[in-house]
Amino acid sequence: MIGWQDLLGNGNRCFDNKDYLQAEYYYQQAQSCLDELWTRDGKNSTLLTAWIRASHQLASLFEYQGNAQLALAYLQLPHQRVLTISQDQAYDEDMRLIALNALQLTLTALLAFSQRYPICQNCLRQLTELEAQISQGRPELH
Repeated sequence: MIGWQDLLGNGNRCFDNKDYLQAEYYYQQAQSCLDELWTRDGKNSTLLTAWIRASHQLASLFEYQGNAQLALAYLQLPHQRVLTISQDQAYDEDMRLIALNALQLTLTALLAFSQRYPICQNCLRQLTELEAQISQGRPELH
């Protein structure tokens, strides 16, 4: 089985060569592989970060192809996952902290996207409020 690092690298090469369908395939395979690995090693922040990056690569690919709606979906997917984990008391404190740190990646990507494309005002308000809470070192976890 090819490793997730190779899948991402292959995806990047295909993207650079404008072979977008193949790039999509590799990015989705990497995302799937990372998702599976992370479910077995849920406290591995490297796997979580790589999964987020694979999702963001897919978002970039779809944005480049002019499909902003699908790009946004691939930005929202990891954001919703780490936001949910960071707030879910069923997870231990370490896992919630890992997710909280990962929120910085997802927030940055979503806010950058919102500068290029309109998103709903309520969503934008929630993102900017969460960003402010995180930057002040006191996110409101329910």
